[in-house]
Amino acid sequence: MPKENNKEKALTALLESASIIEAAQTSGLSEKTLRRYLEEKEFSDEYAAARRQIVESAVSGLQQAANEAVETLRRNLACDNPQAEIRAAQLILDNVFGNSENAKPANREVIISFNFNNNVRLIDDKD
Repeated sequence: MPKENNKEKALTALLESASIIEAAQTSGLSEKTLRRYLEEKEFSDEYAAARRQIVESAVSGLQQAANEAVETLRRNLACDNPQAEIRAAQLILDNVFGNSENAKPANREVIISFNFNNNVRLIDDKD
């Protein structure tokens, strides 16, 4: 079972590190071993699934924070501080109407791309 233990260490290190070099140092495995594991379909699929889960969790957290930010702006629309009320109104209107991209239907697909150095790249697939 030592090989499976090494793969678990490799997966954890890859998920927590900024690069393969750092993951190798963290896990105590060689870069060559990590790259070999990443070439294996089963390991690569497990790694990609774990990365997707991390990204989905982050997006979910951002959505929650966005809801809280909107509530904060709503509260400030009637806070008896004219400057804060105007600023809140301006931010809401700018975000709803100010960006011409918001006026278009959101029929775009965002693709999340991972590479072997743990860099995430979002590809905006516009019409």
